[in-house]
Amino acid sequence: MTNKSRKRTIALIIWWCEGTKARRDERVRKSLNKAVEVTNTDPKIIKIFADYLRDDLKVPPKKIKGQLQIHKGDNKKEIEKYWLNIAKIPKEQLNKTIVRQIGNKPGKNLGTFKIRVYGSEIFDRLSSLLENELKYV
Repeated sequence: MTNKSRKRTIALIIWWCEGTKARRDERVRKSLNKAVEVTNTDPKIIKIFADYLRDDLKVPPKKIKGQLQIHKGDNKKEIEKYWLNIAKIPKEQLNKTIVRQIGNKPGKNLGTFKIRVYGSEIFDRLSSLLENELKYV
């Protein structure tokens, strides 16, 4: 297995396990929302998936968005900077940070980060790649 195929397999497994699935969009009748999203607290997972989108699937960097969830009392500015660096996206592509009530470990974690790309063509391409990979297991 080459490094490129290993990276593809890992990215697809990340999306399969941690990503959102197609879902009905109640705002648009009989429409499917096919946003590609992966949410996690592990920076390695976010980095691998963001790099795969950008480097392998050639998703234009401007289409890659992020969103952060933190707890009240966490250092929002510092945590946003941390995740933007991991995902390699500019601040302008960060959706509004969600601040939850104080959790079990305020100030001791780096929140939960979501990497997001809108577009059914990317979703369909990932679905097809995943189905092809699953043929061999």
